Amino acid sequence: MFEIYDQLPDAVFMVDANHRIAYASAACEDIFGYVPGELTGVPLLDLVVRREQDRTLREARNVVRNGARVGFENRYLHKVGNEVQVMWSARWLKAQQLRIGIARDVTSLRQPVSTKIEELLGVARLAPHEKKVLQLLLTEATEKQIAEQLCLAVSTTHSYVTHIFRKFGVRSRAGLMALWLKAMKIDGVF
Repeated sequence: MFEIYDQLPDAVFMVDANHRIAYASAACEDIFGYVPGELTGVPLLDLVVRREQDRTLREARNVVRNGARVGFENRYLHKVGNEVQVMWSARWLKAQQLRIGIARDVTSLRQPVSTKIEELLGVARLAPHEKKVLQLLLTEATEKQIAEQLCLAVSTTHSYVTHIFRKFGVRSRAGLMALWLKAMKIDGVF
């Protein structure tokens, strides 16, 4: 029945109420370095980088409580030790007492772009937290989600966003995105 999941480029997981992996699709090998059989019965949190385990557990509990979630991002340790950034869509299947999740590797999409933009546009250097916020601003994440992901207060995150807009001479996220797209075009990515 689950063979079709093995054809997907994204990993499919089924996790039981005790947060143990009940099923993992073939894409797990490409994304995480583990063949599916190595993951069955393993607590999902054992694969999450330590600094993100509490946040990930809270999110898993929210999925059970609220039924579904799209766009949650966190980092996992690949079998060889490097970090993999993953974006999740998940749903709680009450009748089966399983959380089904689809994990997409977004590591390459989250590579630092702030330095490239700074160089191309000649703006003042960004502070380390501003660079992290900038990377997330160029995604669909809300300011609240950015704050949660970086373990910052929402007000602090908003302050960083305001400073970033000021440094780049834009008034909104759309303006920032336009600059980023222009920088990428100049750099030959598009």
